[in-house]
Amino acid sequence: MRMRMTIQKKLFLSMAGLAVIVLTGVLYAVSIILSRAIEQDVIDSFRNTRQIFTEQQRLVYDRLVESCYLISENSTFKANVTLGDPQSVNFSIDEYSAFTKVDLFVVTDARGRVLGRLSDPDKYGDDLSGQGTIAEALQGIEPDSILSEPELWGIGRNLFQVASLPVYAGPSIVGTLTLGTLFTDVEARALKGAGNIDITIFLNDQIVGSSFKRASTSGIQRLARKNKAVIDTVLDFSTPTPAFIDSLKGIPQYVFISPLGKGERAYYIATVPTSTELAVLHAIRRNIVYIGGGFLLAAILFALLLGATFSRPIRRLAEGMNKVKEGNLDVSVQPSTRDEIGVLTATFNDMIQGLRERLHLSKYVGTHTLDMVAGAGTRDVELGGSREELAVLFSDIRGFTAYSENRDPEQVITMLNRYLGFQAELVDAHNGSVDKFVGDEMFALFTGADAVQRAVQCALDIQDRIALEHEHDPAPVHIGIGINFGPVILGNMGARQRMDYTALGATVNLGARLCSAAKGGKILMPKTLAEQVNEIRITNIYLMTFKGFSEKIKIAEVARA
Repeated sequence: MRMRMTIQKKLFLSMAGLAVIVLTGVLYAVSIILSRAIEQDVIDSFRNTRQIFTEQQRLVYDRLVESCYLISENSTFKANVTLGDPQSVNFSIDEYSAFTKVDLFVVTDARGRVLGRLSDPDKYGDDLSGQGTIAEALQGIEPDSILSEPELWGIGRNLFQVASLPVYAGPSIVGTLTLGTLFTDVEARALKGAGNIDITIFLNDQIVGSSFKRASTSGIQRLARKNKAVIDTVLDFSTPTPAFIDSLKGIPQYVFISPLGKGERAYYIATVPTSTELAVLHAIRRNIVYIGGGFLLAAILFALLLGATFSRPIRRLAEGMNKVKEGNLDVSVQPSTRDEIGVLTATFNDMIQGLRERLHLSKYVGTHTLDMVAGAGTRDVELGGSREELAVLFSDIRGFTAYSENRDPEQVITMLNRYLGFQAELVDAHNGSVDKFVGDEMFALFTGADAVQRAVQCALDIQDRIALEHEHDPAPVHIGIGINFGPVILGNMGARQRMDYTALGATVNLGARLCSAAKGGKILMPKTLAEQVNEIRITNIYLMTFKGFSEKIKIAEVARA
């Protein structure tokens, strides 16, 4: 790209213009910067308050879900729910509420009718099947592992954050369990802490908790009524407002409104007086007005315009670099100038294109190959290998040929990718590396002191996952797995123009033979190796012969202990 004007010339012209800006202009610029900093600080404070509130709700959610699981798995509790006797259920509620420290404890039968509740044991039979969390629990839907949006219940003038869980007796759902905590002044004051931001929590436009003294909440109630349309929008789109200025009892306030969760018309309003945040700024502004006057106003406008002109392309380039640093390679910065920054921007785009190509290529090799390349550094990668001890895992889909005979290629590829995909994910989860896929077969490597243990656990998890797939797979297939451990030759094989970083040797050959011998749903490995692995049981022992091995080998069929 040909440059029309260099940055040096631009800086020279800028300095010549800025030479006329005197100390008063600098002071005014400081005032503007300080104003923006204070306003940004208010925005950041509101954002931090919301993040803290969200984190508190997540911690409460985790505690509720954990308590639900602990209680629902108790055999006595299950028996009482299955029995459907309110007196027995309330006995369990009294027993478990002593250590769960919850404000809401509700148990229903399989139809969603109340069997018992905390603090109201005589009130049962109410139909709660239409309540969102209970309706999901009755369908067997369990709480998400990560909280996306808190579930809320409003009971009278009380607001609870809740979690519901199905109660199983064998495969059948016999009822539901709901635990909840109450929003009160305590939560609002804890959220305020030692800061200046006051928090008020609303349910159906009525205050249920506030960091204000109760005698002082009439003003915040009027503010909520005044901003009803804004609140409706916040709740409809489940999105908080940006900070805005309103009046509370005649005092200007920065105001922030955020939803609390789903299931109820619940939200909170955060407020802080503008005078508290802007006191220092007002004093500086008064001094600047006395000193500079109108001349300084013109000077600062010129400075801001000039600064924006210079910094805009650099900011865009910096933003693009930050996105790349975060792992986002879908970045392209449009050059807006024909100077050094424009050349740098074009070079940046070329670099990102190269990174994208390398990222795509990395998907075609195992993590052990990437580690080898990274370890080579600036040295050329050479042919050859070294002797290492590691575990090998081979898996093969049984019945794949029969499955693919009467199906479209697209359907076959979809099935194959699904089965190979979750196997590869499990290999990664157990710190292994997929060496290659050959048709419907996978070859994975495990290194390290506990390589065999991780390889076996990976194989067990694969078979468990297959069982889950069969629950909704109209044409289920099975997987046979072979595992071995021992010395291999690990290195670069092939030609200098086209290499394959893989493992070879008798250990690998026996692992492949074991996979071929394993029936669908079975895991085979040498008996001597199986005896060294924890948390498994040997279900069968075979004396087998394999091509390439002169002696018979004792082979163990293993399963989860």
